[in-house]
Amino acid sequence: MNTNSNPPVDDFDYETFIDGFEEVTYWHFAWYSKIMGALLYDQTKLIQGHHECRFGKFMDQTPIPPGQTKEFNTVRELHQQMHEAANTLMSSRKIGQKPDEGIFKDFSDTQGQFTAAFNALLRGTMMSMAEQKCRAGFKENVAS
Repeated sequence: MNTNSNPPVDDFDYETFIDGFEEVTYWHFAWYSKIMGALLYDQTKLIQGHHECRFGKFMDQTPIPPGQTKEFNTVRELHQQMHEAANTLMSSRKIGQKPDEGIFKDFSDTQGQFTAAFNALLRGTMMSMAEQKCRAGFKENVAS
């Protein structure tokens, strides 16, 4: 789990976080598409756990951007819920049953909430990065 203390705001590597977050978000949507394809075409799919997929590993191993703890934890929680719902959906598919409509709705609704949450985290992180760059520019101008 991500329990490390985070660096001070001015020392946080926002660009590395944003680049990594964007990459694992791509992999999350690829995973989601595979789930949808498996449901549509009566396929089975082994569901990795929240901590085994690329997105979950990133969330577990990456420092939380300063001021974004609530948003970060919301994204992590929704991601875990999606894995649990996907596992339930695919488990019912494995035994030849049509997935319960309520479980599918929960999975789909969680994806929507997840999308809104990761956009909020990304937006907040980008705003913090802009503020960091402004502070650094201000310090350079004052020192000149």
